Amino acid sequence: MPRQEETFEVVEYSRARKNIAAHVARSVNEVPQFHLRTLVDMEPLMAMRTQLKGAGLERVPSYNDMILKAVALTLREHRRFCAWVEDEEVKILDSINISFAVSSEQGVLMPCVREADTKSLVELATETAELVELARTGKLRASLQMGAGFAISNLGPVGIDSFAPIVSPPQAGILGVGSIIPHAMVVDGEVVARQSVHMTLVMDHRSSDGADGAAFLVTLSDIFGEPEQLGA
Repeated sequence: MPRQEETFEVVEYSRARKNIAAHVARSVNEVPQFHLRTLVDMEPLMAMRTQLKGAGLERVPSYNDMILKAVALTLREHRRFCAWVEDEEVKILDSINISFAVSSEQGVLMPCVREADTKSLVELATETAELVELARTGKLRASLQMGAGFAISNLGPVGIDSFAPIVSPPQAGILGVGSIIPHAMVVDGEVVARQSVHMTLVMDHRSSDGADGAAFLVTLSDIFGEPEQLGA
């Protein structure tokens, strides 16, 4: 039986897509990465954001902004996760610089928030909004995507429950954030439905071990349990 020829449309890789493909291939082929996942109770954080919405702030922080600040505070205590990992050494950054994933027509871009732990939630919200706008309008300069030692990828807004993102070399780790939805959790000895989220920490095994990752996630979860630590 003769083979039926298929018709197709050829889509050329854009320059940005070629760069993304090369970077992802490098990560998968060169970085020994593994992941840890935990379920985090988000009801305290949601209550705090409700309060912020009623406080008349110039800009109300998004959940992503609040997560970014919580990660920044966590990195203060777990500095090996804010680093550049190379074959022979780990360069722990003096500043806590965090990149975050933004979907654009060019592909996924990773703008960087520098010294994220020193900024208020309102300052973070203002800066991330500006970076997202630059990314989605094709105006994000390469310099604004440099300098991060850690990254966050949040697919919760598009309905993904959990996922393990890929470390972006030379960064030491990345946090994957899923949707905030009800999960069964034990509170005061009772099983109840709580608004919660799966967070997945993916790390470069050359820089950190499972115990390091577990400690990181414990610190992060504790901050979400007491979100007043984030300030405003």
